[in-house]
Amino acid sequence: MMTSVPDLVLWCNAQLTKDGFRICVPSIMLNNGTDVAIIYPDPNSYVVDGVKKDGYFSIDFTLEQLGLVSLTHGLYSRPEKCL
Repeated sequence: MMTSVPDLVLWCNAQLTKDGFRICVPSIMLNNGTDVAIIYPDPNSYVVDGVKKDGYFSIDFTLEQLGLVSLTHGLYSRPEKCL
């Protein structure tokens, strides 16, 4: 990683893509913080920590597919139904 500031430390939540690349997103779910639902309208379901979660997960997409997705500012005050 190249930066313009010496001795810079960056923190990143790395999530895996379907093709084994690591991407920096704040959660295993891409619902809140990307426009993935606009590009790919079919969510998936997984059991996460014993709870069924419906949404968009990085593991369901290749790095090339995620190249079409834009990051947005997460709205954590939204009700879960809106995600």
